[in-house]
Amino acid sequence: MNRTVTIALASLLAVSPVAGVAYAQQGMDADRMTTGSIGTDNVSVVQMSTLEMDQSQRGEFDRLSHRMNDPASVERVQAELQSNPDLTALLASKNVQLNNVVEIKTAADGSKIVYVR
Repeated sequence: MNRTVTIALASLLAVSPVAGVAYAQQGMDADRMTTGSIGTDNVSVVQMSTLEMDQSQRGEFDRLSHRMNDPASVERVQAELQSNPDLTALLASKNVQLNNVVEIKTAADGSKIVYVR
């Protein structure tokens, strides 16, 4: 039994990095890399209230709540918004009030997740 579990775990560990590399390469888009533009499909807006209701996301909600009450964090997010007019325009088109943005995360592929209170 122990040997079977060890072999299964070793197989999973051996295969997982390969799948991760293939996924990362698949997500690369030449147009996005050369222009640096932000499309509507590259930005996700997450309401903090949805995190609060999901028990598996409770830790993320608590972390963001702490950031929301930290003036330095709020100032950094607002500065990031002011320095990125494309993102600001996109969020405005999605009816996001910019003063309610708590955090902006950028993924490796350039897509963004914007957390809003």
